[in-house]
Amino acid sequence: MSVKNQMLKVANSLLQPLNAEIVRKSILDLNMDTMVQRLAQRNVSIQSFVDIGASDGTWSIDCMKHFPRANYLAVEPLEERKQALEAQKQKFSNFDYALCVAGDIDGEKVTLNVSEDLDGSTVEGQNPGISRTCIVRTIDSLIAEKNLPGPYLLKFDTHGYEIPILSGCSDILKNTTAIIMESYNFQLTPISLRFHEMCAHLEKLGYRPADVTEPMLRSHDRAFWQIDILFLKEDSDVFKYHHYR
Repeated sequence: MSVKNQMLKVANSLLQPLNAEIVRKSILDLNMDTMVQRLAQRNVSIQSFVDIGASDGTWSIDCMKHFPRANYLAVEPLEERKQALEAQKQKFSNFDYALCVAGDIDGEKVTLNVSEDLDGSTVEGQNPGISRTCIVRTIDSLIAEKNLPGPYLLKFDTHGYEIPILSGCSDILKNTTAIIMESYNFQLTPISLRFHEMCAHLEKLGYRPADVTEPMLRSHDRAFWQIDILFLKEDSDVFKYHHYR
């Protein structure tokens, strides 16, 4: 343990009775906005962002601070988000949305399990909720329909349904420079991959982890639950440097 870490540990032990804690700045940097900012500083070429599991579109709007000239497509299956997404479309000329489930077969129907808070909704998931049937669109077909140019960034917030969605991205993956993947440490659905399995799967597709953000501990027992990982193409300049400093 370094001297700085030892000092931090001692300081935090003294602050424990006050329920206070000193957090190093590097930990504070682990939020989505700073990760996207670091991505912009790496000069990775991105012309279109595809936000899969977009909720109300806020994530895309936040990214515009760092990539103001890019196009943004929000893909969201919940009808309850339509009003907010339409408002974003009216406000930002480079923003559009599609109300559907992203998957691997255009026109297929799947069961969406809608959670009470909406944010925990999953396709054929195990969480309690109200089930409804939704139409599937592939990301390949949506990109062609919207005529969005590459290179692309794909952002996944899809709660265990990543593999079918990736299967429906086979065309645009050829021109995708970055993927932001919400990755999990537990088995969310019968077909979901845990974070280390997702890393191995994406490496087979030509991507490697380059950054992480927003690690989350589950409320049940404070065990590691999920983390967002930024993957870049394996030929990115990031991976040409093999030293710490």
